[in-house]
Amino acid sequence: MPSYVTNTGILLLTGPMLAALMCLGLSVSLFKTQAVPGWRSVSPGIGYWTGFALSLGLAMLIGWVWLFVGSVRTDGLFQMRIAWWLAFLFGCGSAFAGIRIISLHRLGRRWRGETLRWSGSGDVAMRDLQSLTTTAVGFTIAVFNGGTRLAIDLTAFNASQLLEKLEDVNGLATGDRPPEH
Repeated sequence: MPSYVTNTGILLLTGPMLAALMCLGLSVSLFKTQAVPGWRSVSPGIGYWTGFALSLGLAMLIGWVWLFVGSVRTDGLFQMRIAWWLAFLFGCGSAFAGIRIISLHRLGRRWRGETLRWSGSGDVAMRDLQSLTTTAVGFTIAVFNGGTRLAIDLTAFNASQLLEKLEDVNGLATGDRPPEH
């Protein structure tokens, strides 16, 4: 191994990658999307899975170069410092995407007709919607009667269809988009 490789560097580099792999294992084994007949669900989209896989792949590739290949150029130490940070940050990005995937599976948002259900909520009538607020970080917060709140990740699969259904049921559809029903 090259002289700049330390045990601490290896541990810090492999931590996010191991966390990402654990998220993948949990997501695939524990939170398989269970199709419920007649219900539509919000689940992790292809963007999350692509981000997860590509970030993890880049982290592993750059980490392998850092660990075993190195650089013989005069600025090789600087290059390897940058390579370590890149591998670490891509590993963190993959872990973040894995956590979001698990979160989307865990909440189990689904709807049928005008009934909405998610983990720990029971059935919520879509007509009980009090407000829809879009945040700056890509979520829409739906507040229902009784203070029940639901955060909808706008980048998740079927999230836009759920929002359209909520808008249609409550008469909030804009003029440029006719109601679905």
